[in-house]
Amino acid sequence: MNLSDTFPPLEAPAPAAVRPWSFPDHARPVPDRRATFAVMLVGTLLSLALSGYAAGEENNYYQMPILAGLYHEPQFATDPFIQSLRFYASGFWQMLSGSANGPHVYTILFAFQILSRMILVFSIMEWATLLECGSVMEVATFTALVLLSSTIRGFSNAGVGGLLISSFTHSEMANGTMLLALVWAGRGRITASLAVNGVTFFLNAFVGVWTLVPLVFIIWSHWRHHGVAGRTLARQAAWGGGILAAFAAPVVHNILANPYTREAPSFDYVGFLQSFFPYHFLIWSTSHREQGLLAVIFCCGLATASMLPTSRAALKAALWGAASVWIAGVFLPFLSHSRLLLNLHLLRSGSTVHMLSAIAVAALATRWVFSGTASDRLVWAPLLFVLSCTLKIFMPLVLVLLVVRRWRPAVAVGLRRYAAPALLLAGVAFNVALIYRAAVSSRVAVQKRDDWQALGTWARAHTAVDALFLNPPGISWGMGMSAKNDAFQDGLSEGAPVFTYFSHRQSWVSSPAGAAVMWAPAYYPTWHARITEVRALKTLPDRLDYAARHGIAYVVDGCVRTDPRPPLARFGRLCLFSSRSTQS
Repeated sequence: MNLSDTFPPLEAPAPAAVRPWSFPDHARPVPDRRATFAVMLVGTLLSLALSGYAAGEENNYYQMPILAGLYHEPQFATDPFIQSLRFYASGFWQMLSGSANGPHVYTILFAFQILSRMILVFSIMEWATLLECGSVMEVATFTALVLLSSTIRGFSNAGVGGLLISSFTHSEMANGTMLLALVWAGRGRITASLAVNGVTFFLNAFVGVWTLVPLVFIIWSHWRHHGVAGRTLARQAAWGGGILAAFAAPVVHNILANPYTREAPSFDYVGFLQSFFPYHFLIWSTSHREQGLLAVIFCCGLATASMLPTSRAALKAALWGAASVWIAGVFLPFLSHSRLLLNLHLLRSGSTVHMLSAIAVAALATRWVFSGTASDRLVWAPLLFVLSCTLKIFMPLVLVLLVVRRWRPAVAVGLRRYAAPALLLAGVAFNVALIYRAAVSSRVAVQKRDDWQALGTWARAHTAVDALFLNPPGISWGMGMSAKNDAFQDGLSEGAPVFTYFSHRQSWVSSPAGAAVMWAPAYYPTWHARITEVRALKTLPDRLDYAARHGIAYVVDGCVRTDPRPPLARFGRLCLFSSRSTQS
């Protein structure tokens, strides 16, 4: 059954003489720049409040050493992990190599987080204009509803793509440029959209590759439904493709110059992904619940887009294109074990489905908020707000709501009087609680990070330049590893991404360092052997003996009263021990 038939537009489409292709350039209202900037600023602050923020988390483990240019320092000359970061496939970080050395890195990362969110909010506002949210209040409402949507909070289902998360990474900045490329393509600005996708590729190569598919779907939609000449599309695509290639060139050059990839991996790459972090790559690592929820989110986006009266073709085409990329990711591991293809992280493209669905749902909710029909304005809009902007598990109920509203659009006067205040109060209260929880979580993350920063600063001042450290290895997210996670050691590792940056000292191994195998497969034997050995160590004496045998000078562990020897120094919950007495 066609969803367009099940959920028809709320109003008749625009007359044939007014083509969506020409709307944005010739019929869009002149924006109030001050109001536009105010909405963008408030939206940026709202997004930061909803996600919380703590620099030095997660992927900053790879990025902070690049900012410090650690691979230029002699003590890292033989460190395969640090050396591999020279070939990190993001022009953004390579451009900033060696630009930070000290605590001001947190200011730099926070500034980039603000910029990232401003780009995202700007792209959302561009979608508002394409979907004909005419007034400032409509744009503001639409933007707030997208940012509050449960589908863009945290990570995507069945792929773990980053959405609104609590730390800055280039991938999440690419979310904003990706949405901007799609919305400009929807307006018919093909050259500009491909140029912006070049920026996306420069930020994150595989996100740029994903985005090409929904762009092709949108271009095809313009040719198929709006009668745009193929020659016109080809000319614009050629100009845009040239700009895209210019942005992509330095990233491609860096990838091709990588000496760690000149030999084919001597191990099964799918097996490595399964033991490291399979959720970006292997569909069998995700639960049926995750897969089902992503399918529901896609259906919600398609159904609500189908109910929009105009300018919906681009949104639906983009949704189908994004879903096609994810579906390709489902089958790819069964068809190929190619490192190059699997490194496209196709399952992560589910994040695009999440964002486009949030846009579609928010567009319909905004129309209902400003509808002249009391039932839409006072019942259906608040109910859609509660279902889409609280818990993601409520998204299946959005489909139920759309069906019920289709069959019985009118609601009794008594219900209309009380529904809106009750529903709005519930939705606002939930999001206020969410903001509070995000603030508490960020504060705890900063406290844990500060322990590692203090340890790293002390190590740089009081240890030999070539000293090796055995740190808690961190959580293993893989399947089939030889040792189970140790909750105590995993807790100690929280905040550890900042250690190498502040200490300028080598760490023996960590679970996150396994990501380097993606761009440096020659690192796999070292990483796999070390992580397997370290995760098998159960006690501090075991770790001290292991460190002594491998020439590791220091062991970082928890501060427990039963420790067999006093620590050299203590930093909050972390204690530093020397292995030298064991070695002697």
